[in-house]
Amino acid sequence: MIGPFLTLTVLSLLVPSGTAPHAAVSTSFLQSSPQQYVTFLPKVLGGSPSPLIIYPNDTAVWVAGFATGPTTTSQLREYFVNNGTSRGVLNFSNTEITAILVNRNRVWFAENSTLAFYNSTSGRPETQRTFPSYSLQSLALDHHDRLWMTLVGSNGSSNIVMLNPDNTTRTYLVPTVNALTVGITVAPPPDNTIWFAETGAKKIGRLSCDTCDITEVPLPQSLNIAAPTQVTVDNSGNVWFTDHGDNQFGVFNPNTNTWKVLPIGYCQDYCTGGLPNAIFLGAKNTIWFSEHIAGRIANYDPSTALLTEYVVPSNSLPFTWWAMPGTNNLVWFVAWNLGQIGYVNATVPVPFSLNPASGDVVVERGSYRYVPVQVTPQGFGTLSFGISPVTSDQEFLQTTAQIFGPSPPDLGPGTNPQTVTFTISAAWNASLGPRYVALTASNGQVAVSIHVRVVVVEASIPYIALGFSSAIVLGTFTLYLRRPKRSTVAMLKRKRG
Repeated sequence: MIGPFLTLTVLSLLVPSGTAPHAAVSTSFLQSSPQQYVTFLPKVLGGSPSPLIIYPNDTAVWVAGFATGPTTTSQLREYFVNNGTSRGVLNFSNTEITAILVNRNRVWFAENSTLAFYNSTSGRPETQRTFPSYSLQSLALDHHDRLWMTLVGSNGSSNIVMLNPDNTTRTYLVPTVNALTVGITVAPPPDNTIWFAETGAKKIGRLSCDTCDITEVPLPQSLNIAAPTQVTVDNSGNVWFTDHGDNQFGVFNPNTNTWKVLPIGYCQDYCTGGLPNAIFLGAKNTIWFSEHIAGRIANYDPSTALLTEYVVPSNSLPFTWWAMPGTNNLVWFVAWNLGQIGYVNATVPVPFSLNPASGDVVVERGSYRYVPVQVTPQGFGTLSFGISPVTSDQEFLQTTAQIFGPSPPDLGPGTNPQTVTFTISAAWNASLGPRYVALTASNGQVAVSIHVRVVVVEASIPYIALGFSSAIVLGTFTLYLRRPKRSTVAMLKRKRG
């Protein structure tokens, strides 16, 4: 369901490598960025496993690599950002590292059913706990230096386990069978609530005190969420999650018990199966997440409702599995298919922005509405545009889209605000009710989207609506013929799911 990287394997061999001098982060390498927004560190030569999980701290960037073949191999690697060099620290055979976490001189990692850490002072690994018949999925550290982890059992059971600093543990049973607990996070202080995603059960779980039982909150079926996978909590207590089965991310407000799901921004070929994955809270209460297939690192600002997506430059799908904010306003990511890590420099200003008209966009079945959007000065670049509905409204394989529209013409360089007009159409069989659509502008390096709330209602004149629907069905069929690579997305999802 969520890719081969969570396949259960058997622990076989743990081999520590030599040590190397530790280096502090310098800005000399960071300032020589070959890309305006995105910078790659030099690729590791010699056939090392491709980077999968990343964890930046104040002095280095730690990466867990993963490779398939006759045997599953993994590696824990330390990158020195001041000069772009790195060293392999631990090598594993028949092992899959699913999570890493750095706390002081310990680099914690989950390997199959074992929790272990690498002691950066002694240069040696130490096994902490083994959970027979369980697979460790994710790790999180709370404000009392307690380690929290999600476990998935071979019998369908799931547990949340807490490791105290004194090495004692406490286990919490997830009530739902086959819940498939994956991502876990801790709410910002002073709150210490534990939140986690139940991918199989399509629920969000929480622990609000040490002696409490787990509380599960089911996602509304109307949201059409395929696989809630990773979670994070903002400073207002809202729980954000990624849908790694579709093209969506969402938020749950536990104070009002309300949900909202938003599509990622438009891209040419792989938006339908963008597969958002890792998600973290960044500076200024913004939300960062990776788009695995779409190959972008996304930032959503709840205060402005702007979604900014940084394109990872590549001639092939980079498979950006993990992304995490670090120091100096840098957001680190892995490009598994490229065998490299890199960062987004979030301090570089984006030269354009979007401002929509306020209010809902009400569209009758079989009809359309024009939506004017103001574009702030975009400097010397050319902007292209597109519309991205939530997954259930998108065109996929032989299914025509429920919500769609032609892209506005490209906009050339300019110094004054300009207005572009999007057309949002509803098919004759579009589901009634509200949903969100992303209106996107892109200069090829970065995309900016605003989300408008589209409400589909019944056609006021059925005969005329039927005429419109015929044209719309033909229009969506034409769009389908123009985008044959959507089938490639489906094939990728089947192979990786």
